[in-house]
Amino acid sequence: MNVRRILQPSSKFIKGFTVQCYSCRTSTTIADARNEPPLSADVKPFNQVPGPRGLYNIPYLGAAFHFKPFSKYQPGDVNIVLDNLKQKYGDIYKIQFGPNKMVILSHPDYAKTVLQAHYEQHEKIGFDISNIFHKRTKTTKGMVLLNGQEWAERRKPAQEKMLRPAVVASYVPLIESVTDDFIKVLRKKTKVDDLLYELLNYTTESVGMLTLNKRLGCLDTEKNTPAVVASIIRNVLDMFQEALFMPFKSYLYFRTPFYKRFEENMLKFGEIVNAELALQKDFLTKLQHEGKLDEYLEKEPNFMYSLLSDSRVTDDQVNSIVMDLFGAGIDSSANTLVFLLYQLAVNQDKQSNLFEEINKVVGNSQTLTKEHLANMSYMKACLKESHSASIPRFQPAPE
Repeated sequence: MNVRRILQPSSKFIKGFTVQCYSCRTSTTIADARNEPPLSADVKPFNQVPGPRGLYNIPYLGAAFHFKPFSKYQPGDVNIVLDNLKQKYGDIYKIQFGPNKMVILSHPDYAKTVLQAHYEQHEKIGFDISNIFHKRTKTTKGMVLLNGQEWAERRKPAQEKMLRPAVVASYVPLIESVTDDFIKVLRKKTKVDDLLYELLNYTTESVGMLTLNKRLGCLDTEKNTPAVVASIIRNVLDMFQEALFMPFKSYLYFRTPFYKRFEENMLKFGEIVNAELALQKDFLTKLQHEGKLDEYLEKEPNFMYSLLSDSRVTDDQVNSIVMDLFGAGIDSSANTLVFLLYQLAVNQDKQSNLFEEINKVVGNSQTLTKEHLANMSYMKACLKESHSASIPRFQPAPE
């Protein structure tokens, strides 16, 4: 099956298609390339893309038949359901999603073909529950809900302050302190029952240190409960996923109990971020009045200050950017680490090679530097390979 031919838009067969790039949570984009000329005259019609048939194709209800009470799977088992469908239909298949069809790409090369298109050719799938939340509360939408030029303009300030290699390198000492504490926590345990849970604590603490410039307490072993912000984020992510596959979205018309819980968590999260924004502004203003701001920023990079001092970004937008980073960074980073560690565990020779590189580059140094990271080419290769390596497969679910 040729991805370019299957997915090539054609005014005769395909007016647009939906592509979902799936992690352990749901990350979605719609690639709308209706104005692109076909690569070949041999374009296959959309109806030839394989996928579940019959009841599974009923608008709105179709997705529900993949889960209880119609199957053995809960909404949280969506990764198993999608993997089962991949086993049955291949790396490209379609499913019913709300009123529309969604094409799932399970091969990284296919996703690359779609995602390399210009941002104006992509439109994110609508997160209904988020859109109705911002409409009802009149709060600023985050980047995850924006498209086109509006998305590009909002993303640019954050991209400049977070994605450039030189900028990322400046945050190494901050994240290293979190990593050291995480290793100490693991060493105190005789057994780790749920590594993903532990990594979620680690990534939550890391994102908090990066965005809010403070420790959240997610690695505090003396506490019996996770940090408040961690609990809120996980509640929101779980509700996002549940809302995504909910057959009847009554929360769009009524303030249902489910929606009220979502709104309560979102507003609480916004209050926490706003409170941190106020504290950071007061702290940085104090340093500026004392003539110590430049000295402080040289020693300790401050992501929030870099946003607050950018005239292109309002305080409300800073709030939404920080909330986006929490929502997008915690889960995706933890899953990335799980995939990497799994692949290293099942490929002991590669793990040994990586260990040798770390010993050679870092040696007896007690701290990790940006220079160390720049010289670890094998580590980068392992990370990239883990993104495309296959993961354990599941048996197909009974139809």
